[in-house]
Amino acid sequence: MKTMQERHQKFMAAKTPEERNALMPEHMKATKEAMRMMQGMSGMGGDMAAYHQMMEKRMEMMQSMMQMMMDRLPGTIEK
Repeated sequence: MKTMQERHQKFMAAKTPEERNALMPEHMKATKEAMRMMQGMSGMGGDMAAYHQMMEKRMEMMQSMMQMMMDRLPGTIEK
């Protein structure tokens, strides 16, 4: 998750579309890795408190990933 956020910050700090395009493969790789990790979380069972905590973490990751997708849309990058 931390890696994905660091790559997103680099992406947002890019000043030109060319710089953002150059960072996109790295950013997409981190996003795919986070999605794989979330899929692995869904099979956990057992303790309800642990399950609740895992679900909160998963929701945080999903919100962060959605924000990153929104930030990649044209016209949404603030200067």
